[in-house]
Amino acid sequence: MKRTLKALAAAVVLAAGAAACSSSGSTGASGGSAAGQGQPLVVVDNAGQSFAQTFNPYVSTSLGTELNMQSMTYEPLLEFNILNPKQAPIPWLATSYAWTDGGRTLTFAIRPGVKFSDGTPMTASDVAFTFNLLMKNRALASQAPAPSPLPVSATAPSPATAVLKFAQPEYANLFLIASTYVLPEHIWKSVQNPATYSDANPVGTGPYELGSYSPQKVTFTQNPYYWQKSEVHVPEVIFPSYVSNTTANPALESGEVGYAGNDVADIQGNYLGANQDNHTWTSGQPWFASNNVVTLWPNVTSAPLNDPNVRLAISAGINRQQLSAQGETSYEPPATSSSGLLLPVQNALLDPAYRDDLSPTGSSAKVSQILTSDGYTMTAGKWTKNGQPIKFSIEDPSSYTDYATDAQLIAGQLNGEGFEVSFDGVQATQWYSDVAAGNFQAVLRWSNQGPTPWDYFDLWMDNGLSAPIGKPAGGDFGRYDSPQVQSLLERYTATDNPATQQHVLDQLETVMATQAPVIPLLYGAAWYEYSTKDYTGWPTGSNPYIDPVPNAPYMEYTLLHLTPAA
Repeated sequence: MKRTLKALAAAVVLAAGAAACSSSGSTGASGGSAAGQGQPLVVVDNAGQSFAQTFNPYVSTSLGTELNMQSMTYEPLLEFNILNPKQAPIPWLATSYAWTDGGRTLTFAIRPGVKFSDGTPMTASDVAFTFNLLMKNRALASQAPAPSPLPVSATAPSPATAVLKFAQPEYANLFLIASTYVLPEHIWKSVQNPATYSDANPVGTGPYELGSYSPQKVTFTQNPYYWQKSEVHVPEVIFPSYVSNTTANPALESGEVGYAGNDVADIQGNYLGANQDNHTWTSGQPWFASNNVVTLWPNVTSAPLNDPNVRLAISAGINRQQLSAQGETSYEPPATSSSGLLLPVQNALLDPAYRDDLSPTGSSAKVSQILTSDGYTMTAGKWTKNGQPIKFSIEDPSSYTDYATDAQLIAGQLNGEGFEVSFDGVQATQWYSDVAAGNFQAVLRWSNQGPTPWDYFDLWMDNGLSAPIGKPAGGDFGRYDSPQVQSLLERYTATDNPATQQHVLDQLETVMATQAPVIPLLYGAAWYEYSTKDYTGWPTGSNPYIDPVPNAPYMEYTLLHLTPAA
């Protein structure tokens, strides 16, 4: 889920009033014989999960979601190459789309001849059913890769046409709308509670179906009815269980794992130098693309983190250069702007007022200035107000060794500035549950990805994605609630005018810089390692045909481009 944006121009591409999809990419003619003649491919991403036979693509705590397996079995309407936001959406289950009614109606032409893995035809009725299911089950929708707000109606006037109607213009939401996984109506219509449904044996239109499950590994085998059978050259995809990156990395370095999204210490010596078949984004070099913003995410529902000045002081006290060097082996550069934008990729969208406004090593003077102005005093080496210190814990999975290191570094840095901060290392499964439920004081987490900055800001600040403490949220995990921000987010989605969108972005950047609903730390790496021992055709810096990380929905697109090595 650690996923790039380059320019606001993408919004213009995506928001064309009546836009047809690009013909680039695989068109996947139906039929043909399976061409899977290669070796099983072992994939590792998000080590440290407790395995359970749960593959519900719309539940954040299912194994399928936690290990990014969704696109093995489920598919979206369109695919997006977020590394090239000027590229038009790639036709997938939909062959084209068109906006009408000023961005309030979105019509998809649904690909004919597609079948689910049980042989049942997929039609526009399944598309309409999926959106209606999300509309009727808000708990499920809050965790879905679907828009907020959802459509007010979803219909299928014909087997090849799906029509979504929204209460307001949703131009900026195409990425989320079209990334929605299509469910089989004939199975899910009988599910009593979709939000708790395990989906133990998923049936979808994707290239794979569940082959076998055990607490040690999950194996996916080829879907015999897949509409792009001739493009499937990887016969099996295996997701083994590893306790942490530390236990997974030896298998990665040896070539046993062929595709991963791990943080590897000294990747040049331990991975690239271990085997000539081992590669990263730039062949032979220990470099990664940046595709997200890593933040410290405070829960703003209780003191002291409900005070924006405290959050700003925390930001001022963090030595981001140390996080980059010691926690991320310098693979993730320190954030330089409080705006929340991914830099330098989004320099053209940055309000100059927030250029380089974050000290890479922190500023004790700024911490003191902010807290003194907020009524805090230094007592016995600790900042206090009304007798209360600034005390909180940072919760992250111990198995995410880089984040665990970062969190401990932040705790040490802030304690040296007069705060009382601790690190709470937990199991990854608990962390995912706690984040969604708001049962934390602060966490380190990656951002959303998408073709516009709105995708970041929406995740961080859209209270429509949130939920009461104890209930699972699909975003705004810190429960930040601002009517001003809600209005700005809605204004962005309501227009396809680049100047208006930039005006809104400027105001959202100001909210980030002055309110710190989340605190930018690092420009997150698209963690990506691959082996050419068994397969070639991987995305690279010289051929960036898709975001390379082993995440949904990009992983499916990558696998369909692989061919057995000679």
